[in-house]
Amino acid sequence: MVLVATVGLAASASAAPVVTDQMPSQAETDLASTDPGHTSSQAGWGDMADGVAARPYVRSLSVTNGDVTTDVITDGGPTAPTTSAGDVTAVVSPINLCRVDQSPSSGVCYATPNRVALTLGYDSGSGTRYDFTHPHVATTPAITADSVIDMTVALNTLGRTLRWSWVSGHLMYWRVTNLGQDDATVRVKFTPGWTPYVAPEDWPTGNGCTATPIFNCDLTQAAAEVLQASMLFSLDDTLDKALTGAVFATRNAMYGFLRPGQSPTVPTMDIQAASTHFRSDGSLQRGTLEALIPAAALQNVYGVLPADAPSLFAVRRYGSGTNDPPAYTAWTYAEHGSDGLLVTVDNISFSVPKYRISTSLKRTPTNARVKRGTATVTANVAYCKKKRACVATVYRLGRTRYSATRTPVISGKRFAGNKLELRTNRLARHDRYLLVVRSAKTGATVGSTLGKVN
Repeated sequence: MVLVATVGLAASASAAPVVTDQMPSQAETDLASTDPGHTSSQAGWGDMADGVAARPYVRSLSVTNGDVTTDVITDGGPTAPTTSAGDVTAVVSPINLCRVDQSPSSGVCYATPNRVALTLGYDSGSGTRYDFTHPHVATTPAITADSVIDMTVALNTLGRTLRWSWVSGHLMYWRVTNLGQDDATVRVKFTPGWTPYVAPEDWPTGNGCTATPIFNCDLTQAAAEVLQASMLFSLDDTLDKALTGAVFATRNAMYGFLRPGQSPTVPTMDIQAASTHFRSDGSLQRGTLEALIPAAALQNVYGVLPADAPSLFAVRRYGSGTNDPPAYTAWTYAEHGSDGLLVTVDNISFSVPKYRISTSLKRTPTNARVKRGTATVTANVAYCKKKRACVATVYRLGRTRYSATRTPVISGKRFAGNKLELRTNRLARHDRYLLVVRSAKTGATVGSTLGKVN
């Protein structure tokens, strides 16, 4: 499926090379494709059945430079803001939405967008632009590579189908509230990202560099590097709900894509990023990938507790190219807005590296059955032996896969030998559970797996 929008196709206003960073304003993006003021060939929010009132919007936006914070949007709504020359603004655009003259068809267009792009820009006095490298007018506030953008986005009626998101820049904070509801919101803090600009005539046929998944993207050299701040929300409701709230960010890349490949026995997550092989000065292009796997996905996809995740994950690169060893950092709700695991890969070579994120733990076979009100949980843990005791804990998980809720129902049961059998009256038929087994001597996790009570 090709991403039919300009998100990720960076451009600059510099004199050499001559490139264009003009984009439709929010007011134009809100129009239906049949309106004379709508100049894009893509659908506008006015083409959607519920129209502009139902689209996502920026509720608040501030920019911090050093010790100075400037409020750009406060108490925002779906109505397009009024701006003057130099004002920083945000444009929310539908991706793959059907025009009024189209019928929904998978792979062509949808009744509601399956992606939503959000791009920070500025009023140049003659339109809206998004390259902050060499702005046509002085912007208020200034946007630099060190500016911290703090933004809350209300997903409005499209909030129920949020899955993964992509940020162009350095991710600092991420909090999603009211998951799976129409009033879901996302609060994000990030710094803008440098992005390669490629001249229109140099793009491969079909523009697979911004496709989902990415394909046919062999780009030799950037014509320029530009500074931009943009995001993409995936609303593909065919994906696992456990991905709700997952986010990744790239720097020195023009687009990214997350492909879930998990299965009950081998859970994985693949992330692609597209960029040029070389920068505009001829030096090798090097990028960064940051992927936040939220607590719900850690539990419901990988069967791993967030606190255990930094020591239990592995990242493998597919295809040619190089990068630094991945780093694994625990994120917390208090400090970062989310509990989860942040995977960071620096010094990436391009053009389309793919990374597979998986747990290094071998699957622990487990089963649970209820008889006369008592659930019996069994497992075979290869690590545990008669002379190597282990400790088991069982958690009852929340009913929704996008929930990180867990309740311990069996705690710290010591056993010897690889056969485990536990009983509890706190698990019912069809309950989902997480079994965590640790070494009694070291406390290291030796088994962590999901199950469902029969």
